[in-house]
Amino acid sequence: MTFVRWLLPAIMATLLAPSAAWAQEAEDVSSTSFVNALPVDATPPTRQLNHPLKQLGTDDATLRSIGDGARFDFSVRSDELVTKAALDLHFIPSPALLSRVSHIKAYLNDELVGVIPIDSDRLGQSQRHRLPLDPRLIRDFNRLRLRMIGHYTDICEDPAHTSLWIDIAGDSQLSLTLEALPLTNELARLPAPFFDDSDSRALELPIVLPEPPDLAMQRAGAMLAGYFGAESGWRGQRFPVAFDTPPRRHSLVLATNDRRPGFLEDHPPVDGPTVELISHPDTPYVKLLLVMGRNNEELITAAKAVAIGTPLLRGQSAVIKQLVQLAPRVPYDAPNWIPTDRPVTFGELIDYPQQLLTEGLTPHPIELTVDLPPDLLTWQGEDIALDVDYRYTPPATKGDSRLDISINDRFLESLPMMPQQGEGQRRLSLPLIDTLLTGQQDVTIPVFKVGTQNRMRFMFRYANRLGNAEPDSCRTLVPVEHLANIDESSTLDFTGYPHYIAMPALGAFASAGFPFSRLADLADTLVVMPETPSRAELVSLFNAIGRIGAQTGYPGTEVSLTDDWEVAAREAKDILAIGNLPATLADSPAVVRFNDQAPDRIRLSRSRAEVSPLDKLRPSTHLTTYDVALTAHGPMAALVGLESPWQDQRSIIALLAASQEDHRLLNTTLADPQSMESIHGSLALLRASGITSEHVEERYFVGKLPWLAFLQYHLAVYPWLIAVLALAVILIVAVILWWTLRYISARRLRSEGD
Repeated sequence: MTFVRWLLPAIMATLLAPSAAWAQEAEDVSSTSFVNALPVDATPPTRQLNHPLKQLGTDDATLRSIGDGARFDFSVRSDELVTKAALDLHFIPSPALLSRVSHIKAYLNDELVGVIPIDSDRLGQSQRHRLPLDPRLIRDFNRLRLRMIGHYTDICEDPAHTSLWIDIAGDSQLSLTLEALPLTNELARLPAPFFDDSDSRALELPIVLPEPPDLAMQRAGAMLAGYFGAESGWRGQRFPVAFDTPPRRHSLVLATNDRRPGFLEDHPPVDGPTVELISHPDTPYVKLLLVMGRNNEELITAAKAVAIGTPLLRGQSAVIKQLVQLAPRVPYDAPNWIPTDRPVTFGELIDYPQQLLTEGLTPHPIELTVDLPPDLLTWQGEDIALDVDYRYTPPATKGDSRLDISINDRFLESLPMMPQQGEGQRRLSLPLIDTLLTGQQDVTIPVFKVGTQNRMRFMFRYANRLGNAEPDSCRTLVPVEHLANIDESSTLDFTGYPHYIAMPALGAFASAGFPFSRLADLADTLVVMPETPSRAELVSLFNAIGRIGAQTGYPGTEVSLTDDWEVAAREAKDILAIGNLPATLADSPAVVRFNDQAPDRIRLSRSRAEVSPLDKLRPSTHLTTYDVALTAHGPMAALVGLESPWQDQRSIIALLAASQEDHRLLNTTLADPQSMESIHGSLALLRASGITSEHVEERYFVGKLPWLAFLQYHLAVYPWLIAVLALAVILIVAVILWWTLRYISARRLRSEGD
């Protein structure tokens, strides 16, 4: 592959490189991802990329004589060629090292690329070294490895001695110079070049529309945002909007024969739903994906064809002849969520081959990600069955080696690894403690936080026999690397848990897009847009749908849009509102109103303290006590959750912002995972100083419970009532038994008298 990339640079390339300041203004799409984007007849654009080693490797960057060294993984987009590469290493060596026989070996993709010497005059002090790397060794996915060769004495040396170390400083970095490669117009490479899974940066993909875009074009843009959001996943995603003229970067373009962006005026009309890949008018290194139709209906068909990722797309242009959904999706079938109606094997949870295998003198941990629906109800101290099958090379010593299992950094159990064995099998119970019992905020359990990304970690810890046990005895020992793996047949079982959640729950929306994500294709979602949406409001729409796609792993191909609240009131769907809520909802306690021409309005509760988890089962939470209206300067946005007044079991979530600055703040917050963790309750106010979440809306419940579980769950908040009911039941049963026994006794006496 390396030589192909050098000899045939005209093959596959893309040049999407989101701006380094991707959290800047959502509407700013004029900047290019390359530092010197040039005209068609000029040299290829290039850019400089610096990877801090602390972001590429583990937290512990200390090299030791005994161990596997430090490992740093990085990737390069398939449409870029590395022309220069260098390792800028900043380190502090142990003062006990012998510099003439101590050094650092650097490996790139298992090839020795250099030896870094240690300055004898600066032992124990900061040292810097720049090591050029051969760019021909760099592939799409790469591994840089540093290994220490260290000695502190000439004879009778203990390889595990504590004086053998070199500490890698945090400002060490890998520097790459990348050159864009020209691309052929080939639809078979989608989602590349618009998204490249080798690029770990957040996706920033502009959407080009005619001005003003109608609802059909907004819906088509939302579908595409959902698709590329699902592809980008954890990286983050933003979808700036441009009117009529595409920015100088990879972009999506929506058009019909009658309404199209200005730069497409001379483009031939299409004869049906069409997907076409063309070069940017100003440079061949930038591509535009044209999604077109003769009318709005065909435009939607073309957008859906791209969103479902059909493998039939190929060549420069494709016309969609037929697109029929054979069966609707079912609730909770999002690809990113594990099934909760059957046991799930670890083989279904892996993201890449060999993920369940580890090796080395100190094997790296095996990690798995488990995503759950946020409305999965776990309570009453129930357990989850975890069946683990594992194999390992037997340790040299007995009783000191073990397999440690943790979930979300919470220790679960330690399993011994015995020398006479090489495999193990264990059934574990993961204890679930609901917030009703723990009194903690949010629906949490010790090892899982329902609805968020959960991390399971398996660490094989070997007690290696190293060093010299006796000072007068010199021995030479060659450490043996270990192999271990978790079998793919291991299972995790969440069956039997009902779907039931207390709403409003903005935390569930922030972490999993709920309630809209209940159906991964958003078939039960209706987005209400302003009649004439601004560029900022369109960006908020695309970012919101793109984020839900990233959380579910599936595009919202069935999402509906309207700009009429009367239509929304008749639809039996969950509503996502962009902009202010209608006057008919003005009496809701959680409603906030922002307006450039009028004072802002908000209702405040009597307390901003966190609501007790027990309050989730009570009829209402904190009552609002103040209605405040004021005029102020500075950006501010809000997320509001409330029950639909028109349909049962339906919710409304509104993303409220008035000005361009407000929408920029809103979109920056939605793209920041740490900020989203602060959002919960029914009202979240976003300001430059941070996020304030409040509970100011009456509770309601979404989902179903068996009647007995329903009584148990809702009566758990009233222990005195349970005691009274229990006493009443006992009295009733006692009375019935008393009358029954009295009747039997009287009957027996009558029979004896006869």
